[in-house]
Order: sequence, then structure tokens, then C-alpha cells
Amino acid sequence: MPPDGTLGVLVIPRASFQAEQAEAELASSVVETTGSLARPSASPISSPPADDLLCTHAPKGSLAPVPSPFDRWLVVVCAASGQALVPVEGSVWYAHGSREPISILAFPPSASTEGETGPSAGPGPRYDIRFKAFYAVEATEERRLVAMRRLKLALGGAPMPLADHIYQIDAVSSVAGLRYNIFFYLRGAQPRMALACLDQCTRALLIDIGTTASDMNAGLAP
Repeated sequence: MPPDGTLGVLVIPRASFQAEQAEAELASSVVETTGSLARPSASPISSPPADDLLCTHAPKGSLAPVPSPFDRWLVVVCAASGQALVPVEGSVWYAHGSREPISILAFPPSASTEGETGPSAGPGPRYDIRFKAFYAVEATEERRLVAMRRLKLALGGAPMPLADHIYQIDAVSSVAGLRYNIFFYLRGAQPRMALACLDQCTRALLIDIGTTASDMNAGLAP
């Protein structure tokens, strides 16, 4: 944590997926609301197609499964620039207090891929720059206290929201083995905010989660 006790800013812009989405044939390969990825029954092909946003043709070992309960809230996509975490269909992630769409990239901000991505999993960054593993746990007791302290710092003095449950997922990038700590803050059964951290939350981004504008405005308020 910086000497002044504040959180640094972690800028994680949304990747430009729109063009790829238009070419992805979503009608035949749908991201389910459970977060699972529909896969064809055909045998794997030796050369994946140029567009594979839904990771349908990801080479073996290049797509780590998202553990429960996070598979209900997020999915991995394989963009041309590398893998990213995005919300499931019907959900939206925005930078806190804005309408800037957010994704969490396997290629972290200010990182370099030179000599750091490990053995190639497939042609180009779509599969080479990836999440190698995910680890999930419910934040209880001391872990919950830490998660709430980090949320308080991220809010910068704004009123603290309520959270019925907090879940943490760690996402390990193939780039230098960097590890995201991502906290999801739930009201009821649905996450309403998330905090994505690098370097023990010295760099962090607060994310509003919802399905409609009214949901976003509600946040975690009672």
C-alpha cells in the first residue's frame, strides 16, 4: 500500500470486442447465464480460426475453468490481444461512478510479455496471453475484514455499503505470473460491486455491477 494509505489506480480498459462479437456467430455458440461456454462436439482442429471470442477452439490447456460460484457471474473470452474476464450475458461491469465498461485483462496494465508468457498454447496472443489458473474462496472472518478495509480505501471516504457475502477469486496471468485478487461484494445472491487488485491492492479498480441503470444506481445500499 502506498505510504499515504490510499489505493493506487489500476486502469483496466475494456478490450475492443465489438467487431469480433459481430463475427462470432453467437446464435450457434452462446455464453449461458451460468457462465459456462458452449462447445461443439466436433473434434479439435489443428489451426483455430482467426476469430474465436468465445474460446470455442482454444487449444488444450489454454483455457482454465472458472470455479463456482464465479462461473455464474463471469466468463473468459479469447480476444485477439489475449484472454479477458467479462460479465455473463445480462450483466454489466462499469468503473465505479461512471458508465465506462470494464473487462479484466490477462495482459495486466504496464506489463511486458517478452519472455514471460511461458510455452506457447496456440497461435498468437489470443491463447498465449491467458489466465493460467483461478482460485476461489468465500471471504469470511479475517479475510472478510481485509476485503472490507480494501473496499473502504477504494471508496475514498464515501459511505460504506452493506455486503451480505464476499467472495474472492484470484486469477493468475501467464504474463510474469502476475496474480489478480478480485473481490465480489454481494447483496442477496448477486454481486453488486467488485474490487480488482494487483500487488496486494496497491493498484486497484472498483467496479459497479448490475443489469440495468436502476440496478447500477442502487449499488450495495440497503
